[in-house]
Amino acid sequence: MKIITGGHNSFYLRKSWLTKLFHKVFKQNINERIDKEFFSKSNIIELINTLGIGSNMVISLKYWIDVLEIFNKNRSLIELSEQSKVIFELDPYLENNNSLWLLHSNILTKEDEKVLIWDLVFSNELYPNFTKASLEKQVEDFYKFNNISFSSKTILDTIDVFIKTYLKDEKLKKNPEENIISQFSKLSYLEEKEDRYSIRRIKKDEISEYLIYYVLYKTFKTKNLTDITIFKVYQTVNRVFKMDYQEFEQIIKLLEDRNEIERVEKNIRLDIERYTEKEIVRKALETDLTTCKKEIKFSIKDKTEIKKYIEESLNSIDNT
Repeated sequence: MKIITGGHNSFYLRKSWLTKLFHKVFKQNINERIDKEFFSKSNIIELINTLGIGSNMVISLKYWIDVLEIFNKNRSLIELSEQSKVIFELDPYLENNNSLWLLHSNILTKEDEKVLIWDLVFSNELYPNFTKASLEKQVEDFYKFNNISFSSKTILDTIDVFIKTYLKDEKLKKNPEENIISQFSKLSYLEEKEDRYSIRRIKKDEISEYLIYYVLYKTFKTKNLTDITIFKVYQTVNRVFKMDYQEFEQIIKLLEDRNEIERVEKNIRLDIERYTEKEIVRKALETDLTTCKKEIKFSIKDKTEIKKYIEESLNSIDNT
């Protein structure tokens, strides 16, 4: 298994980067295909000009594209992954929190890669909170135990990147330049108190039940399973989406009532042939987006205002 620590070039994912990628590179076309050389080192100047970010940020963006599974891999042409097509079709500005939760889940559900800092933090039930120093020691112990060489600077940089990815820093929030804020800080998933950090427990109403289904689907499909014990299901989900068992049980009951999963004694059974990954992602996003579209419908009164709304949104992207 590939272990990932560095590669982000000390930059966490900025709020506008993925939106710029879709609008500037893919021209708002989810089916657009790009020559694989477009993201090569030899094309760095065009990338800088197209995206409006520095060369080090371009390198970082390529890292985030990979760990978030934005592109299909092993193709002669670059294209959006099937789930990314759904996200950018339904939520091109990533305003729906379920889009962010889904991308977050991709970091932790990889089949042949482990993003080490994420894995250690979200797998660690014995130590629900941590300091930078305690997390650094965990990472170093992992490398030493597995006889892998490491850079202390890279470890510390990655810990900072992890924290700034999720922490809603009030100092940054007040800064008018929103491009310095992480897209994921909107989730308020990481909390800080007196230099100690902890992952917040989320409530069932904060997340689509189909994202729970999505994590189970990937697990069942990867391991070629037909059923898993309810306790193992909870462990699998809780590693990605931290929640109390009561909240988890209510989501499972909802999926069960809809006949999306089946409870057989102490096991959960799921039919991986029922939906494609793309269909699951669409189900996860559509409910919230219906609400969002209704809000826009009642707040924008005529075509002139709609045009102004779109122009201001695109200008916002250009200026970040």
